[in-house]
Amino acid sequence: MDIKRAKLTKNYVVFISLILLTVSGFSSNTTANSLSISVGWNKPPYVIEERNSGFELDMVSAIFANMGYSVSYVYVPFGRSNTLIKVKKVDAALTMNEHMDIEGLVLSEPYISYQNAAISLKGRSIEIDSISDLKNHSIVAFQNASVVLGDEYRKAAKKSPLYLELPNQRKQVEMLLKGKVDFVVMDINIFNYLSNELIGSSHMANVVIHRLFPKTTYHIAFTDEKLMLAFNSAMSTYKQTKEYKNLVAKYEFLY
Repeated sequence: MDIKRAKLTKNYVVFISLILLTVSGFSSNTTANSLSISVGWNKPPYVIEERNSGFELDMVSAIFANMGYSVSYVYVPFGRSNTLIKVKKVDAALTMNEHMDIEGLVLSEPYISYQNAAISLKGRSIEIDSISDLKNHSIVAFQNASVVLGDEYRKAAKKSPLYLELPNQRKQVEMLLKGKVDFVVMDINIFNYLSNELIGSSHMANVVIHRLFPKTTYHIAFTDEKLMLAFNSAMSTYKQTKEYKNLVAKYEFLY
């Protein structure tokens, strides 16, 4: 009886040790079925903070739900999404790429892309042929634009007579519509959504979309490589589903 009890005790210790080893692979904020994720402030239609939804959040939540996780979002200024994950206060950070501070983190496969453009009012009749031409004009752009849009854009921004990067994208759109700047540099879908909200109808016929930039792809940053790889697999499966196609249609993307 003592020998059997000793074997059971030994097996129990091994079993518990394996469980603890598995759990220790995740950040301190990860529970059995819950993850916390940092995300930049309001970027409708991708992130609609007041509803805790939007295309980006709906997609990420659905993928993690298929993996067996519920998700809570922690909103921070865009450009600081990696701050919390660096100190392990969250399990992942959205909208990250290789140009940002990702030391010690692992990036997922691209999960979303933004189509940034330089947008001007048609009535101003501004003509430009290249990114460098922006240097002669006033510009308001999204936060970290000078980091993610490349060297040519960064040089043009430095020479611009007025260059601002604002976290509040509604304010960016307002500045263009009121004629306070020549260009707003932002994602086409975000401009369409916000200008529609501000005016009450589509404003796309009244602006010129200067497609100067390639699509910018973004990743999710993780501290745990196993969780990142599991997300990649679940994302690949999800993007083949009807649910994903319906999500794209729901938010009426222009590209």
